[in-house]
Amino acid sequence: MTVNVDVSGTLLQVLRSATDDPDLSYAGPPRPLSGGFWAELLAFSLADPPAGWPGELVARIMPDPDLAQKETIVQVAVASAGFPTPAIRAAGHDSGLGRAFMVMDRAAGAPLLSGLSGSGAIISAISAMRTMPGLLARTMASLHSLDPAPVRDQLGSSCSVPVTVPGMLGVLQKMARDYGRADLVSAAQWLISSPLPPAPDVICHGDLHPFNILVDGADVCLLDWTTALLAPRAHDVAFTSLLLAEPPLRVRRALRPVVRRLGARLARRFVARYEQEAGVTLEPRDVRWHQGVGCLRALVEVAGWDHQGLTEARAGHPWLICGPAFARRLTALTGSRVRSDMGG
Repeated sequence: MTVNVDVSGTLLQVLRSATDDPDLSYAGPPRPLSGGFWAELLAFSLADPPAGWPGELVARIMPDPDLAQKETIVQVAVASAGFPTPAIRAAGHDSGLGRAFMVMDRAAGAPLLSGLSGSGAIISAISAMRTMPGLLARTMASLHSLDPAPVRDQLGSSCSVPVTVPGMLGVLQKMARDYGRADLVSAAQWLISSPLPPAPDVICHGDLHPFNILVDGADVCLLDWTTALLAPRAHDVAFTSLLLAEPPLRVRRALRPVVRRLGARLARRFVARYEQEAGVTLEPRDVRWHQGVGCLRALVEVAGWDHQGLTEARAGHPWLICGPAFARRLTALTGSRVRSDMGG
C-alpha cells in the first residue's frame, strides 16, 4: 500500500513550517502503518532531521482536533516524566492536512501478542500466561505512580472534551440518545445514578491492552493515548482486565470457551499482579463498575458506526467481536436489557 501523494507532500510542508527548515526532505517515501482504526499512521524518515530528532518517525493524523489535543497533552506530559511512550516532536491541528496531527519517534519492538486467529490464539494465550499479566501490571502501576497535577492543569485550562469518568458518562448518554439507543441511555443512567465512593485520580491510559504495547527485549513502549482520562486507578485496571477476560479474537465457535477460560485466568492474574506492583487492594465492586463503563463506551461507539453506516468499514474492530459479551456484562450490571445487534 502506498501513501496518498497529497498527504505525503502536505505533511512535508507542515514539517518544514514546524521546523523552520524550507529544505527539509524525506529520505524515502512515507509508508502506511497498520493497527490504527481511528487515526492514520505514516512511518517515514528525514534526509537531514533537525537536531535531536531520531532517524525513524511516525506521523499520526487524527480526525478529531479536540481528542487529538487531549492525546497530545497527555502523551507529552508522561513522556516528559520519563514514562516509556514515544516523544512528540511536532503537533497541531490548524494545518494544510485538514486534520490534527502529531509527529513522534518511531517506537522499537514488536506487539505483545501474535498469532491471533484460530488455534494460534490459544497457543499465544498459553505462551502469554507467564509474562503478560506481570508486564501489563508493571506498565500500568508505573503510569499510575506519575504525578497527575501537570496533566490536570493543562487539560483543565485548554481541553474541550471529557477528561473524567463522570464527564465521559454524560457524553456517552447523550450520544446513545442521539443514536436512538434507549437501552444504552438506560445503562448510562444507571451508572450515573450509582456512582462509586470518591477515590484519588491518577493518569489512566484508558486503553491499556496487549495490542497497544510494543516489546523490545526488556523494554516496553505504550502507544495510543486517545482515551486517556484522569480517573481512579480502578478505571484502568477494569478496562485491561475486561479485554483480557473477553479477548477480541476471531476463533471457531468450538474454541471460544477455551479462549474465554484462558482470558479469565489472565485477567485474574493481571489484577493480582497490579495490586502487588502498586501496593494497593482494589474492591471487586469498583472494578466491575468501571468494566461497565468500558462496555458502555465500546457499545456506544459501535452504535455510532451503525447510525452513520460505517459498520462494514470497521470490520474486524475489537468492539464488533466483543460486542455480545460486552452487552451481556452491561445487562448483568445495570439491569438494562442491552442489545448487541447493530440494527433496529
